[in-house]
Amino acid sequence: MKPLCGLVVAGACLAAGSALAAGVGDTYPAGSISTREQAQKALEATKVADQEAEAAYRDEMKRCVTVFLQNQCTEEARRTLGAKKREIRRVEIEAREVKRRLDADDRARKREEAGANRQPERAPAPVPDAAARSVEQADKDKAAAANREQYQQRQKAHAEEQAQRQASEAAQAEQRAANVKAFEEKQREAADYAKKKEDERIANEKRREDRRIERERAQKEREEQANR
Repeated sequence: MKPLCGLVVAGACLAAGSALAAGVGDTYPAGSISTREQAQKALEATKVADQEAEAAYRDEMKRCVTVFLQNQCTEEARRTLGAKKREIRRVEIEAREVKRRLDADDRARKREEAGANRQPERAPAPVPDAAARSVEQADKDKAAAANREQYQQRQKAHAEEQAQRQASEAAQAEQRAANVKAFEEKQREAADYAKKKEDERIANEKRREDRRIERERAQKEREEQANR
């Protein structure tokens, strides 16, 4: 009954851990963060969810030691932690990107306001003739086209930078998960090796004891034959 109970409790623990990350993901689905306040609350929520996920993982690894299917239990715990980490990281990346974009917009607006305040007052310019207006409009159109091109280039560069950052962060998260798995594998191998050596020691002691008993039996038989 104990192994069965362990598996039932395992399912409950893993389901509760998955609910933590699912709660953050459900609260902040992709594209739902648009204000600075939402971004700040999302970052605070991911921090709490990450701490709870780590605590749940540690508790689950301790519990796995006591169940019958230990390897299956620890593997499921690692998969659950990885899924929670990825969902938490997605929300965190989106919240930080929203804050960064809003900060950049604020800085640009302040620069524009400062530039407007620095412009000196000018006397009304004379009304240009038709040819001058045509040239002026052409210059404005050219400048507008150049500005649109620059804006599109900045947007493209920003999108590429964001994609590279997300890929790098995802790779780092995968590497951390791989390191955790490797460490746990070494611990399991060490435990298996220790158990193997202990089994060998017990077997050697049993063989020595069997040989001792056999020698005593043979000695006793020789003594009995000598006394006949």
